[in-house]
Amino acid sequence: MRCAGFAAILALCLSGGCVASRDADARDAALLAELRAETPEFPLADRRETKLFFSVRNLSGRQRQFDFPTGQHLEVTLRGPDGQQIFLWSEDRSFAPEGTAVLVNPGERLEFEAAVPTRDMVAGRVYLAEAMLPGHRDTLATVELRPR
Repeated sequence: MRCAGFAAILALCLSGGCVASRDADARDAALLAELRAETPEFPLADRRETKLFFSVRNLSGRQRQFDFPTGQHLEVTLRGPDGQQIFLWSEDRSFAPEGTAVLVNPGERLEFEAAVPTRDMVAGRVYLAEAMLPGHRDTLATVELRPR
């Protein structure tokens, strides 16, 4: 049964847009990280920014704890067609310096919304948005943005 569940998660991930992981501390700590854009394709002249929606779902049967060194619980990066970073969501924000932890129960999820600016985009090119929980690479998810 355990293999069938893992195979289903793997199939989901291979179909695109998610990350499943095995946590060393919790054998069944599978995660589903998803990033979607309000509008992946949009007229550049009509937008100064575009919204992204990021979620991390605990697919395991155990509670999952995410520890953070600060109050920052989300990081979003926008990469240009050449792969270079053109925007970092946390760059102009401040966060409480104290470490924090977030618990996610089985079947529950964390959800975040973030806006990325379109000022450095050029119509007709493809940009890659990445989101993750800082310090937790197993939560990385991506989505392509295609301004026209």
